[in-house]
Amino acid sequence: MQLGQTVDLSKPLDLPVEPFTEQEVSTILSAIFDTIDTPFKKSEAVPKTILIDFFGTQKAGKTKTTEKIEQVFRRHKFNAFCPPETAEIEEVRSKLSDNPVISQAIHLTGVQDYVLNLAQDPRFHIVSISRGLIDMLYWYEKGLRKGLYTETHVQMVRNQIYEFLKLDLVDAFFFFTCSVETAMKREYEDALTQKRGTKMNEKDVAETLDIYGAVIREVNKNIPGLPICHIDTSDLSVKQVGEETLKFLLPVICSRFNVPEYRFMPHSLSLMRKQAGRSFYFEEQLKFAGHPTQKRLDKTGWSFVRESDQEDTYLGSGQDEVDASPFGEASRIRFDGTSIKFMYKTAHRDRMLSHRWPVTFNISLDEAHKIIKARTTIAVINKHRHHYQKVGEDHFFTLHLDQVESLGNYTEIRARGSLDITHTSELLALAQELGLNISSMVEGNYLSLVLNLKK
Repeated sequence: MQLGQTVDLSKPLDLPVEPFTEQEVSTILSAIFDTIDTPFKKSEAVPKTILIDFFGTQKAGKTKTTEKIEQVFRRHKFNAFCPPETAEIEEVRSKLSDNPVISQAIHLTGVQDYVLNLAQDPRFHIVSISRGLIDMLYWYEKGLRKGLYTETHVQMVRNQIYEFLKLDLVDAFFFFTCSVETAMKREYEDALTQKRGTKMNEKDVAETLDIYGAVIREVNKNIPGLPICHIDTSDLSVKQVGEETLKFLLPVICSRFNVPEYRFMPHSLSLMRKQAGRSFYFEEQLKFAGHPTQKRLDKTGWSFVRESDQEDTYLGSGQDEVDASPFGEASRIRFDGTSIKFMYKTAHRDRMLSHRWPVTFNISLDEAHKIIKARTTIAVINKHRHHYQKVGEDHFFTLHLDQVESLGNYTEIRARGSLDITHTSELLALAQELGLNISSMVEGNYLSLVLNLKK
């Protein structure tokens, strides 16, 4: 999810296909902790705290989920805090007035105090509040419908809350709901009496859903971009709700607190596989032994782009080694003089044309050393590369002329394919134009060729 994306409750979010595994959660949380747990001087502003707001309908699992999420963060070294709801604070309860305007204003003041003071608190990494600012809008809307407040008063309060929300101090909102039938079952399934309570009955739960729906539509209209996640818990266990929460929360935290993906991706093979699976394109490639002549390159319209020296360090995953077969998945770090890149590639889906989904991102030198230290080095391959490019009718192609240490000269012709279009015939035609013979075509990659030399 991108920072500032508004959640449309009628449409699914663009989130990972499945929840994070426990190993993936630990990897991402370690990266978040290392990013935000930094010292600061007393003369500096207090760093931002991760602030989460949980709210929702009766029996939707808000309280249990809040506890589970806090537990996860605490067990990964975070200083976590869950302040009591304002209605549970003795100081607030003892000051309640018979005047509903005053009574609700006390609660609102308490919530605003939480948001303002806990969003930047040096004692905590993460704070989870229950029934925060959006929930206050719910109570004012409900009071308006019951005739407790005037429209003028409620609109004034709404505008005040909207201004607080625009401060963007809350990093993620979680709105839990369940069906009326599920709420009744959770409340009364094991009860000694089926007699409905005044605040826990079918009519009241249905009204709650209706009011929240109206409130959130207005919130999205007045403050578009709030990171609100709606989770319907009707058919989910407490564990599943927690997994759905983390599936939304961790990407939001990484985005809002600038946690670079290289801090966690290289340390989780399953995360890289999932990321590659979401890619829109795959790599199409033909590899040949030898080089075409410069005359052929000029005649067929290839444009020289640049040349570079590349050092590729191929790595094991940390859990299992990189597949050394010509068609296995691979992870590597590339130093090319101007940048350092980490790349993961899925296994080949075509013996000659590669068809591999890549994941690539820039990393720092320090991070490269950390990754190499944490992983098993399978091989280090050095090469000098000349880069060329050619624009086709609806696509551009790249050409690499490589001088590979201990292997010799090779030529690669590449394109980007997708599920909708591939470029097999174009690649073969380009190779023929360059005078590259099919008999010199190479299966696999440089890693497999180097490893074969060692046998």
